[in-house]
Amino acid sequence: MPTAATIETSPFRAEIESEWENMLGHQLPRPLAPFEGFWDALDDVFSWLAGTRQIHALPRAEVGKVTEWEAPKAITSWRRQVPLELLRYGARIASRSTSTTAPERGRQGARRVEPYSLRYTQDGNLVLFVVNDQGFLRSYRVDRIAAIRPTSVAFTPRFRVEF
Repeated sequence: MPTAATIETSPFRAEIESEWENMLGHQLPRPLAPFEGFWDALDDVFSWLAGTRQIHALPRAEVGKVTEWEAPKAITSWRRQVPLELLRYGARIASRSTSTTAPERGRQGARRVEPYSLRYTQDGNLVLFVVNDQGFLRSYRVDRIAAIRPTSVAFTPRFRVEF
């Protein structure tokens, strides 16, 4: 059974790091999660496996009244104008995404966001919960999002990532 120590002292670390893009680039959307973030998380993973580290549940990202939502199983069933699968990928690797919105009122244009969840409002609108580039928890109606692009800028989640 591998341990954090055996992995950290492996002579293959440099090779894994140099081949990170090559090994995963054909399987996952770009940008990939940074190698350092993966490597730095190994201690936490092995501590959790050994039972010496507790994972504290983060609060849910919520603004107003929303209902539960379950992501479709396949990308073809999203039926949305924007690539929500890329958003879900970015959230899962804790990578900020650039989101371009055209709201009915308020600030328009591109902003770098931390994506957390998608849920329905009581009115039946699908909304995206994010921490925006000004550090505020916000929800954006998905039908008002013009574009989404994951970035290589990592973030430490403040809320549960629920995709």
